[in-house]
Amino acid sequence: MKKYLFTTFAFGGLMVHSSQCQTIDTLVDGGGYRLHFHIIKGKGMPILFEAGGEGNGADWDSVFLKPVADITGTTLITYDHPGVGKSELDSSNRDMDKHGILQCIEGLEAGLKKLGYDRNIMLVAHSFGGFCATLYAARHPEKVKSAVMFDINHVCWFIDTYVDSVTTLRRKYWDTAKNKDLASYYQGLNLSNTVALMRKTPFPATIPVIDLVAGNAPPVQVFDSTKEARWRDCHQQFAVAESNRQGITANGCGHFIFRDNPLLAISAIVKAYVGTLRGEQGDGIMKRFLSYSLEAANHKNTLR
Repeated sequence: MKKYLFTTFAFGGLMVHSSQCQTIDTLVDGGGYRLHFHIIKGKGMPILFEAGGEGNGADWDSVFLKPVADITGTTLITYDHPGVGKSELDSSNRDMDKHGILQCIEGLEAGLKKLGYDRNIMLVAHSFGGFCATLYAARHPEKVKSAVMFDINHVCWFIDTYVDSVTTLRRKYWDTAKNKDLASYYQGLNLSNTVALMRKTPFPATIPVIDLVAGNAPPVQVFDSTKEARWRDCHQQFAVAESNRQGITANGCGHFIFRDNPLLAISAIVKAYVGTLRGEQGDGIMKRFLSYSLEAANHKNTLR
């Protein structure tokens, strides 16, 4: 909680701008079911946030989103994946292949089009959301202008032996728990299908990316040293593959980098966003960011 307090304090010089923002919660047809979108209205190219895990848009809570909205002045969009949070699950069938990552992105595309945000966009993703952002970017390389990734899944990490062993364990678990949470069931048991699709769907080389990887090792029950080394190596491979990518190790941060170090996370988002603008368009954003970062860095120091 202390790590988040300074973010709340660092808005003094930005409040006039933030008062102009309008927040919208809405359910939008994603193709036979409704997806929940949370939108902070602004002006300019919007930023779409892809959550990790089960895809709950609430992971990007208002404490983190507020300074991003205040600084950039643009529209921020979060959403819940099918069957998660306030989003519905397509109940027309229970075929596993009809509830995969592709269907999730197709629903997102339909929702964004209905909301009027199906043109140029920037992506921010966390964990499993990296797969979603990659697939969306691959389907719309001309529209996605930049991306920031927080400790995302890179497909090279998912070697066959790992996928097979995890799938076996998940099948045993979901044999008895399937009806408790269908959204988790579909995502969990679609792992091999998801990995197969992502191996054929690289992130477009033309899109600039800032890729951050957690500096702190995960708990041993999650990763052993071999898995951790492979995770870091995959991030490094991704970052060095193109000259328009920047790899950063988020020192002192765990998997939720944007919670452990909001100033670092917001700095990455602002840099990526300003990089899509021309000349004077980014000047106002940088002035607001500098005011924010001075206050944020100072308050962070007082909370140690």
